[in-house]
Amino acid sequence: MTSDPIRNQVDEEFICQLDKHISNEPVSSLIQDYIKKLVIHEVDVITDSDWFDQKVNDALEDSTND
Repeated sequence: MTSDPIRNQVDEEFICQLDKHISNEPVSSLIQDYIKKLVIHEVDVITDSDWFDQKVNDALEDSTND
């Protein structure tokens, strides 16, 4: 099995804890993968928004005004 570069010790512990309750590593991995995809989606939603663009522009203007 190759290691997943995205997984860290927290991920491994999460899967281990799920395995204790579910007794099925594929299901634990599926849940973890879903959570990661959900977080990535939420980040995409935020960074693709007008609000985010405005915050970046405000920060740039503030930095050039100093």
